[in-house]
Amino acid sequence: MTTTCWMPFPRWLRLSVLFVILMVGYRGAFAFSGEDLLRGNPWYHQLLTERAARACGFNQPAADTLKWHADYIDSYAYNPLWWADGGISRLKVSLATVDELAKLHFDDLFSTAQVEANWKRILAGTLIGLLWARELNDVSAAQNILGVSLHAIQDFYAHSNWVDDPNRRSRTWFEVPADERRRMSLWTGAYEKPVQLGVKPHGKIEPSATILNMTGVAELMPLVCSPFSPLSNSSLCEQWKNVREGVAVQPQVLGVRVPDSVAYLAPPGIALDSRWVADIAVQVRGVRDVTGEQLFNIALQLAERTSVQWLQILESQMNDLGAGEFWQKVKTTGYPLAERIKQYEHYNRLPYTFLSAGGYPTSAFRAAGDNQFFLRVRLRTGTETGAGTDADIVLEVQGQQFLLDYMPRANPLLAVNDFEAGDDMVYVVGPLASLPETITLRNRAATGWDVVKSLGDTFVQGLDWVVSNARTFLLSLIGGNADHVATGKKIWTPEELDRIGTSPSEFSVYLNGGGEGKYTVYGTIQKVREGTGAHGDWAEYRVALTRLYCNDEAEWDRGSDSDEPFVLALLVPLPGDIQKHRAGPYDDVDRRESRNIGHVFQTVRIPKGSGMLSLALSQWESDDESASDRNQLLDRFAAESERATGVPRRGFLDTLGAAIAADWRPTHIEVYAFSRVDSLRGGKVLDRRINQWLKAGDRLVIPLNRSAVTDRRIKPSDLENLPAVRPSP
Repeated sequence: MTTTCWMPFPRWLRLSVLFVILMVGYRGAFAFSGEDLLRGNPWYHQLLTERAARACGFNQPAADTLKWHADYIDSYAYNPLWWADGGISRLKVSLATVDELAKLHFDDLFSTAQVEANWKRILAGTLIGLLWARELNDVSAAQNILGVSLHAIQDFYAHSNWVDDPNRRSRTWFEVPADERRRMSLWTGAYEKPVQLGVKPHGKIEPSATILNMTGVAELMPLVCSPFSPLSNSSLCEQWKNVREGVAVQPQVLGVRVPDSVAYLAPPGIALDSRWVADIAVQVRGVRDVTGEQLFNIALQLAERTSVQWLQILESQMNDLGAGEFWQKVKTTGYPLAERIKQYEHYNRLPYTFLSAGGYPTSAFRAAGDNQFFLRVRLRTGTETGAGTDADIVLEVQGQQFLLDYMPRANPLLAVNDFEAGDDMVYVVGPLASLPETITLRNRAATGWDVVKSLGDTFVQGLDWVVSNARTFLLSLIGGNADHVATGKKIWTPEELDRIGTSPSEFSVYLNGGGEGKYTVYGTIQKVREGTGAHGDWAEYRVALTRLYCNDEAEWDRGSDSDEPFVLALLVPLPGDIQKHRAGPYDDVDRRESRNIGHVFQTVRIPKGSGMLSLALSQWESDDESASDRNQLLDRFAAESERATGVPRRGFLDTLGAAIAADWRPTHIEVYAFSRVDSLRGGKVLDRRINQWLKAGDRLVIPLNRSAVTDRRIKPSDLENLPAVRPSP
């Protein structure tokens, strides 16, 4: 049965970036995508979606849920206020999924073929996702999929050149025959892609300094814009850097006054995201026969009419496929905010990935017979201690390898820690040329202790270089104002550290400078504490420098009969931060005399059985240098040691964790295969308990039940056909 929808006269469109203002007296947050980024007036995506839903028979609770999903896709992709409201966990999931969300805005399509392919991607992905949700009786997931699809098709009219041609202004995408569309020159603005690759830019609107300096947002932005964040080079971070550096952003663009709550970053673009920005868009588009206000209203009407038509098409398809009862639940069920949020923030949900899966922009061409299957893989990890892993888990299929990891190169503060004990995660992999017969899970752990040992060797090599080259790089700093005597080191290997007890044990480092003098530095080392942590067993050590002993004076010291030595000392742990100290200069030091140093370094924690501790010492004879010169020598000594040993020291704990925590115990795997091209296909091809450990390097080959995939006998192009309106009885 087909429902005939009525349509009230619309007002709308969408903004290019969506923000939330935390309202006084309200603990939640409201999304806005309207004329005013703080007040909306109105929130266009919500208004559009609600009107279309109500026109097509959705009750108010269902319409409220649907419009939230249609709007909040932007909040997760672009909104620092929404991130701040949800804390670090929301920020993490937003950054982990930003690439998927960015595919759902009809941007960065620079040819008619790409535009057409993206329409098919959105439409087919929506229906196959709804059928998947129906199999699970998951109405909440279906509304997420439906809301996101409405957002995308509404964006089309704001972000493309469709409304530039007067002949298209009265017709929606669905009302123009496919053959006629293919003869058109269609494109959308460049947003995520470099401007020079597109026809014209989208135009980038970002929050003003007032918003970026708000409590919560200001503390979050250094993480959002860190070099390890996927948004580090975004226009949002560009604006944040402008705010931080006090760079003014133009208050007017092409004669249009920019609202106080936003900043418009050059170059101006085509986006018809609000009435005020439409006055910019008509100039960039080169449209002369209508005003910005008129063009905005045209896009607004087309977006709403298309939303209604899309709901009509889906209702007809769901009824024809025997899913009408489920569709009625979608139309009549509402959910509270907490349930809506789960669809975006729980890693075992993310239903919108049926639309976003695959590369972007959508490829307009493919090999004949290439069905482009995707696999939605859900993996559960055991809950017992040690069941999780820090190793890389890879899915191997048809000769391809897919790393199952959200943000694998991100800063640990930002990255999702995949495969912890108790995790329940979904990953979508593909495209695949055809439906595979098997998949392989592989625990691609780091090469374990071999890598740890290699880092230890690199650490020692770095110290050797510092000791061997200290005279050269330090003398170049101060010339001949001080005389280099000797440089040496003491390294405690894992085995030697293990033998150190809780009582101070004396050590010495002999610095043989030949004719420049011979000295011995004495000290003590002791174990002060031990325990177990995330990287295995550890022990803490305290190192002290006690005295400097002169074995033999310099043969010639500019006429002096005694030395004035000083010592540059570095405590260099693996892993850990370098500590530095300068002892002296000491006056009138003669042969067989000692001077008290009396310096105790801060306690350092070293992993048992793998970590190391070293002491680098450089002995100098004071002459004409100043105290500032001596401090510069110490700083340079530390800087070169940092450079030479930085890689092994910084990467050691992660590598050690991967070596220790390489084993993984998955308990369940579920795979849903789907295809959005040629004919819509989908089905659960695997649902299996796993009762085994995958140790480092292990593989688990699992057959798939390919017969479980159902061919719906629906082509993506079928979803562009408006259903016939049945006459009333």
